Amino acid sequence: MELRHLRYFVAVAEERHFSRAAQRLHVSQPPLSQQIQALEAELGVPLFTRGRGGVRRTAAGDTLLPLARGILDAVEHAVLQTRHAGRGEAGRLSIGFAGSMPFTDVMLRLLRDYRAAWPQVALDLREQPSQAQIDDLLANRLDLGFLRTTPKAFDPRLATLVVQREPLLAAVHSDHPLAAQPQVKLADLRDEPFVLYSASLGSGLREQTLALCARAGFAPRIAQEVHEMPTLIGLISAGLGVGIVAASMQRAQLPFVTYLGLQDENASTDVLLAWRRDDPSPPLRNFISLATTQRPQAASASAALDGTGAATP
Repeated sequence: MELRHLRYFVAVAEERHFSRAAQRLHVSQPPLSQQIQALEAELGVPLFTRGRGGVRRTAAGDTLLPLARGILDAVEHAVLQTRHAGRGEAGRLSIGFAGSMPFTDVMLRLLRDYRAAWPQVALDLREQPSQAQIDDLLANRLDLGFLRTTPKAFDPRLATLVVQREPLLAAVHSDHPLAAQPQVKLADLRDEPFVLYSASLGSGLREQTLALCARAGFAPRIAQEVHEMPTLIGLISAGLGVGIVAASMQRAQLPFVTYLGLQDENASTDVLLAWRRDDPSPPLRNFISLATTQRPQAASASAALDGTGAATP
């Protein structure tokens, strides 16, 4: 039995006439009659009774009609879904993101625009530190990651795309002696207690902070280690230390925290997308294409952060 047998049967059953069914199917009547006879022979039962005015379904024909319609509908649905998946219009995309990413413009905008363009793709979002994302990407447990610049070289199996660059700021308690200055050098903080991400997280921002401090000629005195960016800002608000944060973290708006621009060279952080180079997934490729076309918007969003304590409109 072939799908065309079922299509022919449904047409004859609905039209109740071989000639009209043939016209509907754009075939001549003799081949249509032959195909129905072949179907009846295969099933071993008559599906129609023939008469001068047309045909009537037998009990077997009545039984087959809804089943045949269901099969044809299921096949059509399978074809459409397969085509959607092949074009990246359906499927699943797992996306990791560092804890500071929801404060950036770029991640929220890309997710919103991707959802609008490809609503049938299921998004599986996972908050993870940068190193955990890299590990999961390489282990095929993650399709795409939003992460921060890291001084370490990326595994060559991964491709990356810079989607936003923003300044790094020093975050200090508002009563700190340096809080009245619009900008400082990292060397000005050499004697301060630092609040950093925990080393166990493999945070890109922690690695950047350590590298910048080393270039400034000192190793930071680590007073507290945290797992979440809001906790880091909260401890600074409590007067337990200073920290280095991305400019977008000013949007956390905790009290008693002042953000100071850094005069040091390379005091900026990139928001990266990372994915496996050999991953052919259409949903992934659509996301990368969208991110690539929006890079000018990301640059504009980065420029809107003035790096001196507040985000400009």
